[in-house]
Amino acid sequence: MTAHTEQHEPATGTALLPIFALATVIATIAICVVVAAASTIALVVALVTVIGFAAGIVALLSRLIGPEDY
Repeated sequence: MTAHTEQHEPATGTALLPIFALATVIATIAICVVVAAASTIALVVALVTVIGFAAGIVALLSRLIGPEDY
């Protein structure tokens, strides 16, 4: 008699938690920079950082939960 072992793949949701935690930290840092050094340059840098990170998250999530035929 052979032992049958099941391997469970981690759910997609477990990968999302650290991603959104990192997004929250980056957004908080960007907001703090704008509040601490209120200038147009700080605002633009913060917006570019948050928008760039959001685009990266969308690209990553599209790979994680996208169609299986890639």
